[in-house]
Amino acid sequence: MRAKDQPPTSDPQVGGLGRFDGLRARIGLVLAPLSLLGVALAPMPGLSPEAHRLAAIVAMTVILWISEAVPLAIAALLAPALAVVFQVAPAADAFGPFAHPLIFLFIGGFVLAKALSVHGFDRRLALWLLSRRFVSGSPRRVLVAVALVAFVLSMWINNTATTAMMIPIAVGLCASMGERCPDDPEACARRDRFEEGMLICLAYAASLGGICTPIGTAPNLIAVAALDEYAGVEIDFLQWMRFGVPVGLAALALLLVFATRRWPPPVAHVEGLSESVRGELRALGPVTPAQRRVVTIFGFAVFGWLTPSFARLIWGVGSEPAVWAKAAMPEGVVAIFAAALLFVVPSGPAEGAGETGGPRSRVPALMTWPEAATIDWGTVLLMGGGLALGSLTVDTGLADAIGALVDQGLGRHPSGLLLLSTVVILVLYLTELVSNTATTNMMLPVVIPLALRAGIDPVPVALAVTLAASFAFMLPVSTPPNAIVYGSGRVTMVTMLRFGAWMDLGAILFLIAVGTWLLPAIRFW
Repeated sequence: MRAKDQPPTSDPQVGGLGRFDGLRARIGLVLAPLSLLGVALAPMPGLSPEAHRLAAIVAMTVILWISEAVPLAIAALLAPALAVVFQVAPAADAFGPFAHPLIFLFIGGFVLAKALSVHGFDRRLALWLLSRRFVSGSPRRVLVAVALVAFVLSMWINNTATTAMMIPIAVGLCASMGERCPDDPEACARRDRFEEGMLICLAYAASLGGICTPIGTAPNLIAVAALDEYAGVEIDFLQWMRFGVPVGLAALALLLVFATRRWPPPVAHVEGLSESVRGELRALGPVTPAQRRVVTIFGFAVFGWLTPSFARLIWGVGSEPAVWAKAAMPEGVVAIFAAALLFVVPSGPAEGAGETGGPRSRVPALMTWPEAATIDWGTVLLMGGGLALGSLTVDTGLADAIGALVDQGLGRHPSGLLLLSTVVILVLYLTELVSNTATTNMMLPVVIPLALRAGIDPVPVALAVTLAASFAFMLPVSTPPNAIVYGSGRVTMVTMLRFGAWMDLGAILFLIAVGTWLLPAIRFW
């Protein structure tokens, strides 16, 4: 989730991040238990005993999430466990959200993405897109293509994995350009700046691609679950993509406009650049049976996710096909079926059969459990813990109490624009230092009831908050993609900070406009 979760390295830049994270963790280890005791002992009139005890647990959990003194998943598990010990809720209620249907959509999506990576389809797709005639030896178009590939892949695959897979491709392209650029100091300086810009665009595009689909990043599913539970609003796969894809593409376009102006290419054209990419693609050989089968199962999952929406569009919301599809094909069920197929369908034809008449040797399935065990299951637990804490916050009345305090700070019954602007700015800058999953887990259970109390439509506000959690650009610790490109040693802190600061300011204006005009125009069933 953070830079410190990357493999250890001797790079001094990453070492600096490690020292920062170590100090933050040590502070968190002291503040977390103190906040638990301090809030528990502080007088809080107007709160029920359960809400008061939960407030102490929330305070401790927030500090653990911000400081990352313990793994985020452990903090997420500790919160409902303490809620049971402090008699805030029985165990079945406290841990029930870990079995929320959207958790299984995330699990299935993780397994599908892992299978695409295991069989190398993600790299093949990346090289195929980069070898298109559109690139045609233009460094500027190479930068655009690298960002676009990262954007498309991260719609479906974890943005950390996308960035890690794309880094060597981008660096190889830059090296190929360097070999063909004029050998003079000025050209070399321009080449180094351009390489730095390409890697920064790669990281930012990988973060932006995640906002396009519900499974693109954990905060999206947290928002879907929170709106369903607290506001009674259901957002399905296609409905999310109706605003997620346009918003993501618009943000990517703005990023590329700014980046190509900020980092002009060292030369207008590089001979043989596209050929080098095509050579890498040819080295992969033909598409394997395993890749075809994984893509087929992935296509089956996407078709299943979109079927309920298409049924409503074609036959109407109350029609029999639409009602059946909604009841029988929820996204989580489709994801689990698709993931299960990966463990059953063989990765290729059976060997040793036919001519000798001998028995066919068993071919491994497309996915094995040792491969699935390497998935980041901690993110699943973090999401479950956030849902559990959010549910308890609402059930005990703590969310209403916090909302009343925010009401007083913003003025009685704040306007929609004031509330939207405040929470977007808060979340965007908070997620520069805190995991975006933890940030949305903390904010949505408060923001949605607050909007309802103020008579404001909670959907645009909640979705804008969720989108803001993916717009962290300033620091290497802001997102795993940022940490990966910074850790490469080819991106400086000063460059990322300066460009990221301007991107953050632009993102605030962009998200306020999206939340004010686009999201209210979307009709959710």
